Amino acid sequence: MTEDLSLQLVHFAKGHLGFTQVGILPVTPAATFPYFSEWLDHHYQADMAWLETDGRKEKRAAVQAILPQAKTVITLAYTYRTTDLPPEVLNDPSRGIFARYTWGRDYHHVIKKKLLQLIKQVEQVTGREVVARAYVDTGPILERELAERAGIGFTGNNSMLISPLFGSYLFLCEIILDQSLWPVTHKARGGCRTCTKCVTSCPTKAIVANKVIDARKCISYLTIESKGTIPEALRPLLHNRIYGCDICQEVCPWNDTAQAKQMQSDWLESALHRQAPPLVELAQLTEATFLERYQGTPIMRAKRSGLLRNVGVALGNWGSAEAGVALEQLAQDSNELIREHALWGLRQIDKMSTL
Repeated sequence: MTEDLSLQLVHFAKGHLGFTQVGILPVTPAATFPYFSEWLDHHYQADMAWLETDGRKEKRAAVQAILPQAKTVITLAYTYRTTDLPPEVLNDPSRGIFARYTWGRDYHHVIKKKLLQLIKQVEQVTGREVVARAYVDTGPILERELAERAGIGFTGNNSMLISPLFGSYLFLCEIILDQSLWPVTHKARGGCRTCTKCVTSCPTKAIVANKVIDARKCISYLTIESKGTIPEALRPLLHNRIYGCDICQEVCPWNDTAQAKQMQSDWLESALHRQAPPLVELAQLTEATFLERYQGTPIMRAKRSGLLRNVGVALGNWGSAEAGVALEQLAQDSNELIREHALWGLRQIDKMSTL
């Protein structure tokens, strides 16, 4: 395949599908696999056993373990940058803050459709059917390594892929193909240098080394992936973050450049009921109203039990009389996990009242 045909695919992915950056790479073994293996050996994955089970760990060493006839990987970035929440909303303890990627439909479905369109375009350009695998934040792939190789960006101290052009509010995704395509890469510049804002700003100190996250301390893990009890020592540090966390991105200088701020997602809602709804309102959610409100969104991953567990913690951190009333109701919930964290919230309010 010629360079011109590969560039046609890049232009289609950007111009018609809305990807910010695209790289086309030949298949090679994953150079960073030993670091991933070491991360697992330290148990930094917490309870995310799915990272290792069913051969998922080994598959990350080479994409041929996913698709034996793989010859090419297309790696892409898609922005979820939106208007920043004003400080008076972000720091309002009566509101629950959701990570910004949740402010719309489930991104897995939104982007997967685009990847399937790109596969069809590959077939049209090459004039042949292809065998392919498309992943949006789900495949057993060391995707940041691929993005770095393509020049999309660099891995920051917070372990996130940072584009010098567009910042870090990016979904990374891949298409593995059984066809050889002409490589398309860019020369990435930039780095964290001496900046440690993400490290010092993380409330739970989850960034334990350069580019190393201990999920057991990470607010995103604790409020989404963890299905059990949040450690009591960490609960006050969550403040009002009830689903995910963007703190390490909010303080990143690469997200504060004029060019990065110009990037705006066209599928996320800029509405407070999605971004930072009142905690008292969320505490009233029944199973039926939870499904009505969040069906088809990323919030479904935590389920009602996980979300209201987090709401109970945030209400306790708020500590107002209004929060106490909501916690009294949650303490009567049929779900044990919700009751446990609501009772903790009530104890927190009692402690505050005695100070």
